[in-house]
Amino acid sequence: MRNKSLFTSLLTLLALGGGLSVVDTAPAFAAPNCSGETFISCNVAKNKHLQICIEPANGDAEPKFTYQFTEKDKDGLSLHEDFSAKTVSPWKGVGRAITSTVTFNNEGYKYQVWQSFDRLDEEAELEAGVHIAKGDQDVASFTCQRDAQTKIAPLFALEDAMEQAGWCYIQDRFEWQQCTDKAQ
Repeated sequence: MRNKSLFTSLLTLLALGGGLSVVDTAPAFAAPNCSGETFISCNVAKNKHLQICIEPANGDAEPKFTYQFTEKDKDGLSLHEDFSAKTVSPWKGVGRAITSTVTFNNEGYKYQVWQSFDRLDEEAELEAGVHIAKGDQDVASFTCQRDAQTKIAPLFALEDAMEQAGWCYIQDRFEWQQCTDKAQ
């Protein structure tokens, strides 16, 4: 618990101090490997790495999304959300940017991991990052650096994983349901 408090205090200080301005594209350290598919793996600041994995079902454990925020030589933050938590928000089909998010909840904090592509910009590149909030208060935001260490899954990877696990997105209600329950 002490490390989580220290980490959230650090993020608060960064947010209040104007955020991060250091950019170092050299690989800081090795990120842990995903046992499933990598959704995002990138450096977000000097010696800080964000990694989100889409983990398959394992025995009795249902599929889940995992969140790793690591910092060189320090304990990081590890979170997970089962698919059944329904924290994936797909693109609504309108707007300039195609976006999707998965949210991780931890002790009143929301870690909203996002992926975005500007569909009207011919030179656009896929972008990703995380926005952290506590209640209505923004705490911090990190965007993936554009370097050789960055890996971002193709668009709709979150939605595809949910569907492959038997979940269907009900557009008119903006919610996920087990596909067998779709007719209800």
